[in-house]
Amino acid sequence: MAIALPIANIALGLVVIAIFVWRVDVLNALRNLPDVQWRWATAATLTFTGSKVVHAYRWKFFLRHRPEISFRQLLKLFLVSNLANAVLPLRAGDLLRVELPNRRHGIPRAELASSVFLVESLLDGVAFVLLAFSSLLLFELPPSLRPVVVGLAVVVLILAILSTQTARRPEGWSIQTSRWRVLVPPSLRAAIDRWSSEAVKGMRSLSTWRSALIAVVISLVAWMLEVAVWWLMGRAFGIELVFSEALLVMIAANMAGALPLTPWNIGPYEVVVTEILVLFGYTRLDASSYAIGTRILLIAWIGVTGLLAMWSIGLSPRDLHLDSANGDEPAAALKSTDDAEA
Repeated sequence: MAIALPIANIALGLVVIAIFVWRVDVLNALRNLPDVQWRWATAATLTFTGSKVVHAYRWKFFLRHRPEISFRQLLKLFLVSNLANAVLPLRAGDLLRVELPNRRHGIPRAELASSVFLVESLLDGVAFVLLAFSSLLLFELPPSLRPVVVGLAVVVLILAILSTQTARRPEGWSIQTSRWRVLVPPSLRAAIDRWSSEAVKGMRSLSTWRSALIAVVISLVAWMLEVAVWWLMGRAFGIELVFSEALLVMIAANMAGALPLTPWNIGPYEVVVTEILVLFGYTRLDASSYAIGTRILLIAWIGVTGLLAMWSIGLSPRDLHLDSANGDEPAAALKSTDDAEA
């Protein structure tokens, strides 16, 4: 069984690569790269950086009760995590956003994990639904996608209600008072309750309607900037996208980027973006040029900003490996100028 799983992963990766080569006009797309309009491409990459700044500000909003870590520090860690997501499998950069603040500032992992994986995902879903409904009302959204939007809205609404109710309980969920406590050994109950309490702290932004609304607004600003990135990239590659098209490309690109099927996730992103643009009526060559061109430009920009952030906080490449962590103690390689900045 242990051998079968890696073999299945390799086989799936090869299938994805085969579809990529079959459906994306790679060679001709690469030949079109010199024709890119650099003023639009530059505007797109700068807007992309702006969206990451807003995402990092949202992260700080989640951790605003933690004065020991500043927005500047979180921004640098966010840029490093984007670089890690681009070069490491299984979205290891998101795990670094849990590990590095824990190692450097002692913030509990459960608190960080609930803010990064639960609250962020929920708010992203809310933002996507609101943007999709706006597109449905103001622009021509393909009828085949309307059931998807409605279904996503129902799921997000249910999760939002459950998460908000959980966040309103400052003590968190307790196994000691739960009917399921009989299934858990007594020696583990205290640790589970401690983890639950720390996890709820990461959900503080949902504890009141005011803070939840602020978090949603920040999320909408961040993702609107992302929509602008894909619209500007279209101009750079000679494709004039309307808002609804840029929105759907943005959502599809981010969802495809979350599927760790191949090394560096080559294939899913290009195939999904190409097929969506073909569905909108653009030629396969134009769609392929857009998909591959945006991939190269954004990866290069993520690399530059991520390496600069690593240099400024004294991280080395080996610090991006999660197995280099040693409990909750700061790693020796994590010396930085953060204290001087503060």
